[in-house]
Amino acid sequence: MVKIMELIDEFRVDQQIQARKPRYIDLCMYRLKLWATYLNDEYEITEIEEVKQLHIKNYIRYRQQLGKEKAITINGHIATLRVLFNFLIDEEFITELNSPMRRIKNLKEEKTVIRTFTDAEVKRIIKAVPEETYSNIRDKLILIMLFDTGIRVSELCHIKEADVSARNILINGKGSKQRLIYISKIMRRYMRKFEVAKKIRFQHKYPEEIQDYYFLDQCAEGLYRSTINKILKKYCEVANVRKEVRCSPHDCRHYFAQKQLRNGLDIYSLSRLLGHYDTQITANYLKGLDQETILELGKVKSPLNMVQV
Repeated sequence: MVKIMELIDEFRVDQQIQARKPRYIDLCMYRLKLWATYLNDEYEITEIEEVKQLHIKNYIRYRQQLGKEKAITINGHIATLRVLFNFLIDEEFITELNSPMRRIKNLKEEKTVIRTFTDAEVKRIIKAVPEETYSNIRDKLILIMLFDTGIRVSELCHIKEADVSARNILINGKGSKQRLIYISKIMRRYMRKFEVAKKIRFQHKYPEEIQDYYFLDQCAEGLYRSTINKILKKYCEVANVRKEVRCSPHDCRHYFAQKQLRNGLDIYSLSRLLGHYDTQITANYLKGLDQETILELGKVKSPLNMVQV
């Protein structure tokens, strides 16, 4: 018989060996310890062999009855348990047939329409940023990059000098997955401006005083997510963006995805650009497109358009 808490600790070590992000590991530990506490308090279960499918189902029901979490959040708990038990199967603590997660399904989530920026709002946001100082030029390029590539804010913060080439940028995404994003003409123009301003701004610093990130603050150190959030919110306010748009960096990602779909890019190619593991995740962005747009896309991409009949 093996203690659940011992296995959770072993799972943590395995995730660290696989170079999972610390925030992801911490979230997994938080969820798993809540689950382990529930098993102990409700059933006095402390060993993995005692866990049955009914205990998992009752735990899901318990989280529903708390009334504090939406289905998407509870599905996060289910996903973490699934990852744990897959680890236990791989390490031969249990067999696949004996896994209590074997027939556990996700809860049905509410279908929500993703509302994001309009083209006019994006134009106003970018134009609202002056080009007078190093910080101004940097902020404008950050906003252009968010809107033009759909990059995650955490990915943008971690771009290194060596990741940037003449034609593309290497991105280190979720789950240690790497991908390339393109550099458009407008991005290249503002990247040149930024690189000149950056060189002038830090010309009196020793190389060892300058961190190796592409985007730096006034002290030559990397930027935090919170800094980029503040930059976007500041210029969204100046640009008078509608209140129903949250004005978070992830909304820039939504704008990018929906704009690419409107332009006729296929789901598979879009998922590659966004760094999604599954095209089903990318398909969620279709919910934000109105029926007229879908019909127009279908008409433009009609199979017989280029066929002589």
